[in-house]
Amino acid sequence: MNLSRIYAIAFGVVYTLVGLLGFTVSTTLATANLIVFPVNLLHNLVHLLVGLVGLGAFFTGQTVTYARGMAILFGILTIAGFLPQPLLGLVPLGGADIPLHAATALLAAAAGWIYRPSAVGRPAAVRR
Repeated sequence: MNLSRIYAIAFGVVYTLVGLLGFTVSTTLATANLIVFPVNLLHNLVHLLVGLVGLGAFFTGQTVTYARGMAILFGILTIAGFLPQPLLGLVPLGGADIPLHAATALLAAAAGWIYRPSAVGRPAAVRR
């Protein structure tokens, strides 16, 4: 299994579970803490969407596209975490979310762009 597939299934499962768990602490636009991470209804929905898209990418073979998209999205969210919070008065992205989003973006970039599986065992026509 290549790194983008591992990334998609791991982050798909984790973000889906975090999205669902977030609803146990906040089902409105009011911000509450899930452990040390600020969440609200919109934040939970985004977590759930990111997770379900990751699972979909895993099962449809679109894992490289998913990883690259997550690298871009979470890179933007990392930068947005430094803006006044909650972002646009709607979504809390600061505090502990900043290093979490940065790590997610870096791992996604590695899975989508940096990592290349070994050519060993591949037919010569497929090697790069």
